[in-house]
Amino acid sequence: MNVKEREKLVRILEKWAPFFIIFCTFIGAALGSFLVYFFQGEFPYEVLTAGLVAAVILTVIQIIKQKRKKNNLPDADERVIRNIFRFFAFASHITLAILFIALGMFTLLGNESISILYLWILFFTYIWIVGIGTFIIKVR
Repeated sequence: MNVKEREKLVRILEKWAPFFIIFCTFIGAALGSFLVYFFQGEFPYEVLTAGLVAAVILTVIQIIKQKRKKNNLPDADERVIRNIFRFFAFASHITLAILFIALGMFTLLGNESISILYLWILFFTYIWIVGIGTFIIKVR
């Protein structure tokens, strides 16, 4: 693959990759809805509706973003990508360390089972912190 073919491929991927991510997110919401239907017998229309609304809003935002972009500069350079990668690595290791220490503490306190709610709280806190941190790193 020569340089011109690679540049052409990069332009195509740069344009269509966000739409692919949005599409896969909607497919995930639809698949989750169908799995809930198969296992619980009740179809969650609100999840499918929220996924569709989110996909439409994100698609409109992406179209506006691509129309307003006038230069060929990438959104992030190598330093920003490296900083984001390091932040993800540190955040995931710290989250696993917190989980490991908390599980050890619960075991030492004599608890043989833990409510799944605590794991969900940790999981969503991790996603929230990583999302905000990535946004700060990218904008900065």
